[in-house]
Amino acid sequence: MSKHTGGCHCGKITIKSDLEPMLVGRCNCARCRKLLGVVNVAAMFGEDEVEIQGETSVYEYTGGSGMPVKSHFCSTCGCRIFGKADSFPGMIAMVIGVFDKSLELKPKSEIFNNYKLPWLKDDGCIQERFEESAVEERLMMLLETLENR
Repeated sequence: MSKHTGGCHCGKITIKSDLEPMLVGRCNCARCRKLLGVVNVAAMFGEDEVEIQGETSVYEYTGGSGMPVKSHFCSTCGCRIFGKADSFPGMIAMVIGVFDKSLELKPKSEIFNNYKLPWLKDDGCIQERFEESAVEERLMMLLETLENR
C-alpha cells in the first residue's frame, strides 16, 4: 500500500507515492493565488517518486524565478495536480489538496513572504521564511532532506 494517494476532484487523475515529500512549502505570491484561487501549499517530490495516472492538461507561465513553470491540471474538473518549474529540474510540486491525507502535510517553509496575506497564520510549523523565491535556499533544503529521508 502506498504511503500517499489521491487525485483530482472528478477522479480521472490519480496519484500515489511510497515516499514522504522532500519538502512541503507555502507560496504567498499573487500568481499562485490566481492559479489556485487560494494560497499554494505544495509537496516537493522527485518526478520519478510519484505515479500519476491519467492525462493532464498543461498551462505554462513564468514563475517567480523568471524561468518557465508548467502547471498540470485535470481538463475535466480543473483541479491543479502539480507544477514543474525549470528552476527545479527533475522535481515536481504536488498541490497538497490532491492528497487523500493532506492534513498530514504541513509546510516547513514559505516563499514570497513579502506578499503574504496579513491575516494568514500558521501553527508554528513554518521554520524558514523568504521574501522572494529563494531558489538556492530551497534547493539546499531539498538536498538536506534528501540525505535524511
